[in-house]
Amino acid sequence: MNWFDLTIIAILAISVVVSLFRGLIREVLSLLIWIGAFWLAWTFVEKGASWLQPYVELPSARHLIAFVALFLAALIVGGLINYLVGKMIAKTGLGATDRFFGMFFGLGRGVLAVTLIILFLQATPLSQDPWWNESKLQPQFSKIANWLKEQMPEDWADYFSFDAEKINEAMKNGLNPEQLQKLQQLMESGQYKPLETEQINPPEQSEQDPEQ
Repeated sequence: MNWFDLTIIAILAISVVVSLFRGLIREVLSLLIWIGAFWLAWTFVEKGASWLQPYVELPSARHLIAFVALFLAALIVGGLINYLVGKMIAKTGLGATDRFFGMFFGLGRGVLAVTLIILFLQATPLSQDPWWNESKLQPQFSKIANWLKEQMPEDWADYFSFDAEKINEAMKNGLNPEQLQKLQQLMESGQYKPLETEQINPPEQSEQDPEQ
């Protein structure tokens, strides 16, 4: 195992331990609170920004302040509810069972977090480094990441792909730095097609015969 494997294990362990202490119900409720806070802020940001109009002149600043204020307010209220729920669970005597199942929630959350990290790294040149190929756990999580990528719309999946073969092929064909930059832009936008080489190397216009 290398340092990347140890990092993956650490992420999984931290997630499991946190869920062990908090319990399944509080962990699930916490997740719902974060989702609800984001939905609340996103839904009512326009109304909140209109209330700030007399005090903040810049529209973008009004929207940012309104979104952050609504998001934090929802988190605070949700946190108080979560705290009270935790107290109720402790009084019912379900604490041990709740914490036991909380470990599985933490493990699932850790696997999801590592998968998203792998998904991001796959779209960068870091996935070509030796430590990536030497990792023992990376291939296992890459399988999950690849499955997740297959469920995405095609346009989204293109952003999570780093195709070294295309770049190596381009370098062998003698593309100059400007053309390589154009190739990378096409790959990032998902518009690159191997047969359409004129995208990166447009054909030169033939010079007319001066005698004609």
